[in-house]
Amino acid sequence: MPEDTRRHMPPPTATDTSSPVPGAGRVERLPSGLTIVSETMPGVRSAALGLWVTAGSRCEAPGQEGMAHFWEHLAFKGTAHRSAADIARELDRLGGLANAFTGREETCYHARVAGNRLAPAFEVLSDIVRAPKPSDTDIALEKGVVEQEIAMVEETPEDLAFETFWQNVWSDPGLAHSILGTPESVAAFSAKTLNTWRATSYRPSRLMVCAAGAVDHAQLKELTLRAFGESAPDEAAAPLPPGIFRRAATALEGDSEQAHLILGFPAPGLAGEERYALACLNAALGGQMSSRLFQEVRERRGLAYAISSEHQGTATEGCLTIYAAVAPERVSETLSVIRAELERLAADGLTAAELAQAKEHLSGLFILGAESTEERMFRLARNELLHHRQIGLDETERRLAAVDGFAVKALAARLLSPGAAALTVLAPRVSPAWAGTFDLSFEGGGRP
Repeated sequence: MPEDTRRHMPPPTATDTSSPVPGAGRVERLPSGLTIVSETMPGVRSAALGLWVTAGSRCEAPGQEGMAHFWEHLAFKGTAHRSAADIARELDRLGGLANAFTGREETCYHARVAGNRLAPAFEVLSDIVRAPKPSDTDIALEKGVVEQEIAMVEETPEDLAFETFWQNVWSDPGLAHSILGTPESVAAFSAKTLNTWRATSYRPSRLMVCAAGAVDHAQLKELTLRAFGESAPDEAAAPLPPGIFRRAATALEGDSEQAHLILGFPAPGLAGEERYALACLNAALGGQMSSRLFQEVRERRGLAYAISSEHQGTATEGCLTIYAAVAPERVSETLSVIRAELERLAADGLTAAELAQAKEHLSGLFILGAESTEERMFRLARNELLHHRQIGLDETERRLAAVDGFAVKALAARLLSPGAAALTVLAPRVSPAWAGTFDLSFEGGGRP
């Protein structure tokens, strides 16, 4: 899953180096606002490096939809110092893995290499972040690539259903629109409009360098200063308007053998204090094979092959979604079964055994992730971007263990109300009766 982040980092008035938190990272903020976070993992010979920009699709105004993602593509097309072939050759020579992704509130360029190759990896990544220099030909060619990427989503029923759901439930257009943009918005990009957006978004106060594994903080700081220099604090980004979850039902008739249904409820954002209780609730609802929805919908009734739940969103906005792929003639039955499970969970909460199972499941995933340099690097970034501080491994385990049944039941009762649900269904044929399961009426506006 993609990791969503906060909107900007407040520039400090002076360099601030924190003491390392056990099982977390060492944080240093330069006067410019650029933040350096590192964690040394004893006994590890590899290093994961991420250069993060706290600018994603949510930072795009009307007409700019897709620019953050487009710049992620253009960064690898060449810089003032390296051609696209040079970038590919140097990254391949490192023998590691390099990639990039764009989220709603961040863009990340990352690599995993042997620890003794961190410096050359940093030089390449910092160059493409600092000094991309795409030609008009590069821009024209990449428009075609991104348009094909958009077409892939349009032709993948599950992806199209999720894109439609997300667009319909958020009031803020900046939050609602696709990360990829639209064919129309991408076609209208020019070197001038792209560079104008980038000049605002790729500023020192929006940059963060993260590394975990065989990493030395002093070396990482030296590499950062060499690449980005030192500058005075710039102006902090203005807060973005909050997203308001809207109750909507959308039906799409598409070329699909199955019906793809997404049911969603407004939930706290990813930085919310209830995230531990919500993680337990989600795991027990549909986040694992022993979950209620998996067992009832798939194992006992055979209604669906794919059935799951997920907490997704941004730092401050979130939704709890349920996804299922079922035969079109069984959509009503599936929705009725899901509603019954939600009502039972909201009324009774989890059993002690279910809560213990959820905690064990989450703890196991957490421990496995903690042994990966890449996962630790992503964790450093999430801590800093979502919570503005480093959260140690011990604190996470302690807070997960402290979740009790009363907190989960109260959360379920508040979130899982049929009267708060939003629904999107993509199917070869659509029945208005489906939305009635949650007292909704299908609206127009869905794409065919």
